[in-house]
Amino acid sequence: MASILLRASLLLAVLLPIPVLFGEFTAYQIGLYLIYGIAAQGIGFLWGKTGVLPLGQAIFFGISAYAGAMSLRFADGLALQLAAAAAIILLLSSAAFVVAFLIFRGRSESGPFFSLITLALAMIAEQTAGTATEFTGGFNGFSGFASIGGLDPFGNLYYVIAAAAVGMSLLLFAINRSPANLIVRAVADNEPRLQLLGYPTHAVKSLAFAFSAASAALAGILFASHQGIVTPTSTGFALSAELVILTAIGGRFHVLGPLIGAVVVGWASAELRFNFPYWELIMAAAFIIVVLRAPGGIAELLDNSFMRFAPNSPRDESARKDAPMPQGRRVAGSLEFDNVHLQAGVVRILNGISFKTPDTGIISVIGPNGAGKTSALNAITGHLRLTSGRIRFVGDRIDSLPPWQALNCGIGRKLQVPSVFKSMSVMENIAVSMLAGRASWTDYFRTRAFAWRSEELSRVLNRRGVPLKNSMEKQVGTLPQGHRQFLEFAMAIASGPSLLLLDEPCAGLSPEETALMSSLIREFQENSGGLVIVIEHDMSIVEATSDKVLVLHQGEVLAFDSYEAVRNDPNVMAVYAGSTK
Repeated sequence: MASILLRASLLLAVLLPIPVLFGEFTAYQIGLYLIYGIAAQGIGFLWGKTGVLPLGQAIFFGISAYAGAMSLRFADGLALQLAAAAAIILLLSSAAFVVAFLIFRGRSESGPFFSLITLALAMIAEQTAGTATEFTGGFNGFSGFASIGGLDPFGNLYYVIAAAAVGMSLLLFAINRSPANLIVRAVADNEPRLQLLGYPTHAVKSLAFAFSAASAALAGILFASHQGIVTPTSTGFALSAELVILTAIGGRFHVLGPLIGAVVVGWASAELRFNFPYWELIMAAAFIIVVLRAPGGIAELLDNSFMRFAPNSPRDESARKDAPMPQGRRVAGSLEFDNVHLQAGVVRILNGISFKTPDTGIISVIGPNGAGKTSALNAITGHLRLTSGRIRFVGDRIDSLPPWQALNCGIGRKLQVPSVFKSMSVMENIAVSMLAGRASWTDYFRTRAFAWRSEELSRVLNRRGVPLKNSMEKQVGTLPQGHRQFLEFAMAIASGPSLLLLDEPCAGLSPEETALMSSLIREFQENSGGLVIVIEHDMSIVEATSDKVLVLHQGEVLAFDSYEAVRNDPNVMAVYAGSTK
């Protein structure tokens, strides 16, 4: 909290003296740049964290400016004007959420699609504003209204704009320190893993877009008061593109980056516009260079210098708290495949698989490459849609559910290749998994949730030989393969699933690490009393850990029995040769 207040205080100390030091006209110009910077902060939040780029941010900026101007013309009194402004921001952010939700629902990789839709909406909005003359004044613009509270745009209104910029920055800094920030960042890092942890990523991205729209709406209302006129260009693609450029040059990953970019680019453009006829080419070149060579922008360079004097202190690992119990069902029970067919084009992946597991124990799934082992797990977690058949867990059908619903059914999963959040630290990866299925809305904004630990997770982290406890602050992308295997296993069991799906958990591990992982799997099953399904190629691991073995071949069940029975099955012997590491 101290570092947040320090940054906000420094920003306030820079902005407040500008009218006194440089005069009212300069303050008027800086005020306009700050307004654009506030709108760009919303782009920075969405683009920098989720990786989704909105190309039509001016829609909310312009519509809010028009609506704000109309309210200022007809609303009497500051209280009514503020209420109208709040209503405008709420309505536009709600509309943004609905639009994004419709786009992202059912589509995990829809970023470019989303960007193009926002671009089209901006073009439509500009055309509409230019032709609806009875409401917007057409291309001549909407004018004839006073500024909010009757403040002078060349006087006290500057301090309102500066306060809004500081307030928005404070809010973003606070979000950056909260668990919610991890969830939003995780979308860009590894959306499929986030879904398997139980997060509806379409809703996460929609909320981020709604926040982005709210910042643009706030800026639009200030813009109307500041300029005294609103024209169709306030809703169009040109302004949207300019806001993206400001965000990129200033730094989309930093709270103050868009503000810095807006002031720097705005001031440079004002100077170049009258002295260099091709000044726009310079701005375009600067944007390209930043995107390709310095994605962190100006703010990253400044922040690196700042951190030398105020470094982040690591969180105290000794101050851990027991996590709340997971919400929803965590009942152990059997898994049943009923004549499951899965086909892609003419290729048959699963060909009438039927089996029913016990309620508890460890089931090893073996078979040659291409037998359908991983595809069967993908069908359980909703990554593959069945051609026909049913999959039931604890009596309930689960094959029609999306991946993010797996956790709600009590299913945890580790993928074939370690799937973790590589740009985050080990501690942050663990925090994301601990929040899953446990956190209420308010918990996502409470730093104490960082300290949550479940009994299952603590047992793994404290186990001798597990290489995670001393690497909490390390970025996961720098860790070796074995460390990532243990980390993903820890994340998969953090919620205490009653059905744990493990796809080659020992791949890439040394013999000692393999023995440790096998022991952890067995201990988890015994302590939880649940069902564990493991895909494994090492027969020594299968023999040591399995209660039953499921053999798949060409998308069909070849055998399902004890290890001894399967090993002596003539059909299995004909198609499968066991091996050890």
